[in-house]
Amino acid sequence: MTDDEFFLTAILDRKRSDLYTHPVPLDPPQQARFDEMRRRRAAGEPVQYITGWTEFFGYRFEVGPGVLVPRPETEVLADLLIRELKAQGKKEYFILDIGTGCGCLAVTMVKELPNSHVVALDVSEEALAYARRNAEVNGVADRIEFVQRDMFWFMDETLHRFDAVVSNPPYIPEAMIATLPADVRKEPLLALEAGPDGLHFFRFIIPSSCRALKSGGVIAVEMGDGQAKELQNLFAITGPWDKIKICDDNAGRPRVAMACKR
Repeated sequence: MTDDEFFLTAILDRKRSDLYTHPVPLDPPQQARFDEMRRRRAAGEPVQYITGWTEFFGYRFEVGPGVLVPRPETEVLADLLIRELKAQGKKEYFILDIGTGCGCLAVTMVKELPNSHVVALDVSEEALAYARRNAEVNGVADRIEFVQRDMFWFMDETLHRFDAVVSNPPYIPEAMIATLPADVRKEPLLALEAGPDGLHFFRFIIPSSCRALKSGGVIAVEMGDGQAKELQNLFAITGPWDKIKICDDNAGRPRVAMACKR
């Protein structure tokens, strides 16, 4: 969808196809809003910040300054974990979402796994405000516990509680931040940058998740380009992991690492 199509669907509250099958002119207030959206976009603001929402896994999420915009690659992460848990056939699942952001993974998990409960963890109160609203809008707030804590403290207190850990942590090396597109650099640095090699958070999440998971529990994390080998090594040296696998995104790039705790 082009930027203009995205703006028009938001202004007119219509599907993209309707713009062409049933075109309607914009009235003056709508035209003014459209022009302002174009101006903000030309200044490098993310499209989703301008419209105030995005879609993830077929569900609608409010986003804006202070929270990461969900990407299609993260839908792959969600889909793989949902399939894995459904295959286990348990009656209920307790899931930890590390760095929940706008809550897209937490909400998707409980929508797609009816007997699931999620602890959604984030250090940012601004991000959690979006996540709480998105849980309310999607009708699942009663099945998600939102926790504002630094993951390093929280994980040290969590033992053998969860059936799954899911995370889309920051994974961009600090030297690459300046090379990102202008609109991406308007998203919170806290959700993007991860030390000199982009692996800072993985070095904590993977071994800590081994302690947080029940026996047979699953971890699934999103990773950046060129990080697959390093994550495989981290799994190999940090705990009793089985079924370690690297999965590609829709573009054929290694994007998700998964493993089961023995």
